[in-house]
Amino acid sequence: MQRLNQLDNQLEAMLAVEGEVDSEQLQQLLQQRDQLLQQLMAQPEHLDKAEWQAAVERTSYLLARIRHHRDISASQLQRQQHGQRSMQVYNKFR
Repeated sequence: MQRLNQLDNQLEAMLAVEGEVDSEQLQQLLQQRDQLLQQLMAQPEHLDKAEWQAAVERTSYLLARIRHHRDISASQLQRQQHGQRSMQVYNKFR
């Protein structure tokens, strides 16, 4: 569980930034977290209920932060595409 806490702390620090997130590093950390969770779930008798509940809550928090970053990125992309279309229309009439 200590390794899971470390991974979660890294993910939280990465997602706390309001700028762009390194998607490759995010993907690697999420893959490591998934593998670690699979290993932990394979041995449920070794899990402490309180620690597991805290991990579930961190998972919900991390998912919310990832959704937040995804929504911001989608909004920025939409604005950029709108700007490009506007420039194309403008250039047609120059």
